[in-house]
Amino acid sequence: MLIGTPFLAAVVLPALIDRPAWLLGAGAALCLVAAAIAVHDLTSMLIPDRYTASLAGIGALALVADGATPVDVLVAAAGALAIGAGLFAISLAYGWIRGFDGIGLGDVKLLAASAMLVGPWGIGLQLVLATTAALTFVVIRSVRRRRRLRATTRIPFGAFLAPSAVIVWAWFPFG
Repeated sequence: MLIGTPFLAAVVLPALIDRPAWLLGAGAALCLVAAAIAVHDLTSMLIPDRYTASLAGIGALALVADGATPVDVLVAAAGALAIGAGLFAISLAYGWIRGFDGIGLGDVKLLAASAMLVGPWGIGLQLVLATTAALTFVVIRSVRRRRRLRATTRIPFGAFLAPSAVIVWAWFPFG
């Protein structure tokens, strides 16, 4: 878990230099949680709920520390739930049409929790970063293993979603 943290911190911390000091602590905590998610997803293809809840909790605390009112936090939570519900519906429809899952429930919950950090509008950029990194990873892995890519190739997408959320949070502040 600690291996990926310094690399993510090297990308995130320059964005936090001129911002309030509490953001450094939040950034460090987010880097640790994102690294834990990445390692767990890479090794087991699962994202534990405790990590997802930690990400959402840090997002809510960051909102409060930044001066958000309880109503603002509830609005952010409602946006996160809307993101999660929409993605869950898309996942169910995809599974029904194609006969297999396209995105796991852990990834759906992670994206919903990420919305507490980056807002519903930051999810698009998070997905672009994560998808680009994941596709690069899959292509390199298939070349190294000398295996053909298939439409059903499983991808530990949370390993790319979590760091992307932290990067978007740091470089493109919520709101």
